[in-house]
Amino acid sequence: MDLALIEKLMRMLEQSGLQELDVNDGATRIRIAKRRTLGLDHIDAAETPPEAESPAGEQAGPHRILCGMTGTFYRASAPGVAPYVTEGARIEDGQRVALIEAMKVFNPVESDIAGTVLRILVEDGAPVHPGMPLFEVDAG
Repeated sequence: MDLALIEKLMRMLEQSGLQELDVNDGATRIRIAKRRTLGLDHIDAAETPPEAESPAGEQAGPHRILCGMTGTFYRASAPGVAPYVTEGARIEDGQRVALIEAMKVFNPVESDIAGTVLRILVEDGAPVHPGMPLFEVDAG
């Protein structure tokens, strides 16, 4: 195992906007991923925008699966292949729902909630950026 290569890949991932790096040369596969955090420990109650608050007894609306990086959004693993999910499909927490290509690396988009896909908010092949909503999901 080439530790120098692993260290170099770790530095490259840290300096990039990618969340995950998967390298395969046929004999060896190295997969490195950044730890996902929501950053909620830095949010102060006074910083919460009024539109994010919902009146008592009223639901806040559908859950949104957000984009984690800048790249190109793909609904399927290849052209002509069935998409990972469709509107109305039941999905599980951690299920792959799309791919984002960034710097010729295809990064999986995984659901962070179980539920039913209400809407796919991005067209196949469209450019995306961090924080952009990709899917609306009913967690019910």
